[in-house]
Amino acid sequence: MIYSTIICIIFFAALIMWLIRFLGEAGVTYPGNKAFAFITKKHNTLRNNVSITRRECLNIFIIALAFRIAVFLLSWLAKGIFSEGEAISFLDYCKSWSLWDGPHYLEIAQYGYAHKIENGNFYMLVFFPLYPFIVKIFSVIFRSYAVSALIVSTLSYCAGCVVTYKLVAMDYSKSIARTSIVLLSIAPFAFFYGSVMTESLFFLLIISTFYAIRRHNWLLAGLLGMLSALTRSFGILMIIPATIEWVQTERPIALMRNNEWHTLVKRFIRVLPILIMPVGTLIYLFINYRTTGDPFIFAQYQSEHWSQNLQFFGRTAHMLWDRTMSFNDSWSHIASMFMPEVIALPIFVLLILYSVRRTRSVYTVFMFIYFAFNAAASWPLSLSRYLACMFPVYWVIAEFTDRHKYIESPLIATSAVAFGIYLTGYITVHSIM
Repeated sequence: MIYSTIICIIFFAALIMWLIRFLGEAGVTYPGNKAFAFITKKHNTLRNNVSITRRECLNIFIIALAFRIAVFLLSWLAKGIFSEGEAISFLDYCKSWSLWDGPHYLEIAQYGYAHKIENGNFYMLVFFPLYPFIVKIFSVIFRSYAVSALIVSTLSYCAGCVVTYKLVAMDYSKSIARTSIVLLSIAPFAFFYGSVMTESLFFLLIISTFYAIRRHNWLLAGLLGMLSALTRSFGILMIIPATIEWVQTERPIALMRNNEWHTLVKRFIRVLPILIMPVGTLIYLFINYRTTGDPFIFAQYQSEHWSQNLQFFGRTAHMLWDRTMSFNDSWSHIASMFMPEVIALPIFVLLILYSVRRTRSVYTVFMFIYFAFNAAASWPLSLSRYLACMFPVYWVIAEFTDRHKYIESPLIATSAVAFGIYLTGYITVHSIM
């Protein structure tokens, strides 16, 4: 109970601080006392107009690709060492990266949603369509759904690293951008970026949406947000960070106070393309309706078949603490699933708290929403994997280590060791989800 209470206190304290700071940025004036001055103080960490060359982008892509190939080959070696049995062929090894939800994505890519029926139910509808659709396109060339899925994941990860570099360099510096990519790539559960999962495609689309938002290319942001919503349920919520960025930069409160209504209307019309984002969710609901006659049947399947519902994230934190400390589960399950989540939750809320005064509101609000949304799962077996996709934490950490260099190397080394441990557990088919 104390554990979950502390997490909630930190989260809501950070949220209150962020609201005060954001409203100040939007044009609200505050009394000149020390508390408001501390919360609204501006830092000189944020920079703009950093020039990025095509050669730099190409280098980032090549290094990211080399890293993923190295992980792929070294994990093949690890699987041979730690698994008993005969030698593994290349194709079989590719299929070994398709665990847990992976085979479902391959089935959807190959047969569609209506192929697999259990007791009259189309359970595959809980999986979003964009990733398997792209895999199906690639399979025309590579003639293997497993290989195609790995290629899609790998290329998405590499392209996502390039966009991350451009995005973080825009707001911080090139050195912080490079460190962000390193931290993102060797996070304990970052190996999922090379698996048959949606992580890498989601990474590319969310980071690209952020980049379009920061460039105030609202049409591109709307289109990318729509694709994000076709990849994961969270995608539709990218409309909130887009709105926050618009309010922060266009300052509509100040415009209304100064009776600049004509300017306000022009700027409001300019941002309207972000309303394209929910179209992705509407397409997904239409697929549900076309298949079963019920656009929201996926929610019923999530609850009945996967025991997955939404609840307050504090309750989830309490449950995870109890499961970890009761030792009623096997040590393998505790160490692979519950313990990483128990460790991750307080770390991530502390990073959110720190980010309130150190990064742009568009990133902080994303972290608030993403944390609360994903930690609200009633059966959070994959929470560590989901939290690894809370991308702004990586440049928040990178900015911190840039000012405290002595932390950077031990942090990277510790993360890399954890990456290797959990990657080995995943490849040898332990409960790493």
